[in-house]
Amino acid sequence: MKSIFGNQYRILIPALVYLQSNKMATCLEEFQFALRTCENHDQKELIGYCKTCQEKICSSCIKEEHATHNWETITDILRDKKRTLPKECKEIQTNHLPCLRKELSQFDMKIEEENIRLERNEATLNGSRQSYISKINRLFDDKINECRQKSETAKQIYKDKREGLKQKVEFLDLMTTSLDKEINTLPDHDILDMEKEMREELEKALSYSAEMYTSTTVFVPGLMDVQVLENIIGEIHSVSVEEKYTIERYSEPILSINHISDAKAWILNKSVRRPKLLDNNGKEVKCIENKCSDFIISRSGEFVLTSIANRNVSVFSEDENEIRRIDTESLLPINISKTENEDILVTLVESGDAYNLVPTSRRIVQRMTLTGKVLHTYEFKDDGKTRLFIWPRRTSENKNTNICVVNKFSEDSGELVALHRDGRVKFTYKGDGLKFSAFLPVDVKCDSKCHVLVTELNNRSIHMLSSEGMFLSALFQFDKLHPMVMSLHDDNLWCGFRDGKVKVFKYIN
Repeated sequence: MKSIFGNQYRILIPALVYLQSNKMATCLEEFQFALRTCENHDQKELIGYCKTCQEKICSSCIKEEHATHNWETITDILRDKKRTLPKECKEIQTNHLPCLRKELSQFDMKIEEENIRLERNEATLNGSRQSYISKINRLFDDKINECRQKSETAKQIYKDKREGLKQKVEFLDLMTTSLDKEINTLPDHDILDMEKEMREELEKALSYSAEMYTSTTVFVPGLMDVQVLENIIGEIHSVSVEEKYTIERYSEPILSINHISDAKAWILNKSVRRPKLLDNNGKEVKCIENKCSDFIISRSGEFVLTSIANRNVSVFSEDENEIRRIDTESLLPINISKTENEDILVTLVESGDAYNLVPTSRRIVQRMTLTGKVLHTYEFKDDGKTRLFIWPRRTSENKNTNICVVNKFSEDSGELVALHRDGRVKFTYKGDGLKFSAFLPVDVKCDSKCHVLVTELNNRSIHMLSSEGMFLSALFQFDKLHPMVMSLHDDNLWCGFRDGKVKVFKYIN
């Protein structure tokens, strides 16, 4: 019979049967154990337990490879294990298993969301079909099949993840129940083996999180244009995002991120206010000594920093020599972003009350070169009187030259404004696609297909919009994390959160 507790210790469990699919039965009737001896030293009896290596050892092991390690005799360590293991089993039952079961339900929700999304896509396609000529029916069917294939692929990923987590939950439930009941009757060596495997399986189970697996496929109908049949039917927007790793270095909000590779990024934290280059383990590689409110890195490697205190934008070389300083006079430079052609967009406001405007208030976005030449000032709508912004914050230029601006109304609400390059409003987005609390956008980025990504604080989500401002999907709806700032390039999405965490995602567009 196959052992479920590892290769080093053989545990026979007649009632615990592995089916051909490796799914574990839930019945446990009897344990049968065999005494173990050291395989490395002529079958000497295992008398000690190495805490450093988490394995049992014999007298020769103690003198040789484990001589400098932290170890105790089996008798001594079991005395403590028999006292603490029931409590630990209880903790797993009480604290961890409910959370893991919650993750199971999250995978179920993902699958159901994919079903609903597929139904909506099919409804959109079939509704549009009625206005098209019969010759393009085949193209509609092709699009529907593509949606189904992508949906089935996504659902299969969720099902596979769910099944893997389910097996571990069942195993942990079985193991902890057994240990809790039989701790005083089990042989010493078996308790150690079972504890080790229980910990290993728990660690694997805790790595499962439905929140961090997202695959979104949305059908967007196109314009009626008989010249291009594909545009008549529309496009399928498919974006998949999966977490690669998390950096936990800070406890204060992340204010800005500029990543230079999939493993390194310059990060500005609220408590430090100096950009630091961190690797994917959170280790500091380099630090810029100048404090700033925001920063970018040009393609040539120059650092461009905004300083609210000094009311200027400074350009530094890679070795931190100041190249030039652009004074913003009476206005405070709040945030900065770079454009497709290496100009910069700077949000500027006057000092004073942020949200109570008076006739002399200045709330603008300026496009300028790195030498400080102002190319365009965005402040009023076409009538020259109506303001575009209450409190402009972060900006991003899309590849279609639209300028997206986060516009705050108060500390708890705001909108996204998209402008044509000449300053005309293209669309405004107030979070209608996904809004449970007041919509509070924080950052905006645009991908290579002109999708617009918006981090939203109150609802703990990242929205994906089409280039026309249509809500496509929520890339993420976090349970506890509050997303703030992003850095997006190629297939890497870096996201900084209010609690100081930084998550890096694989972004497949």
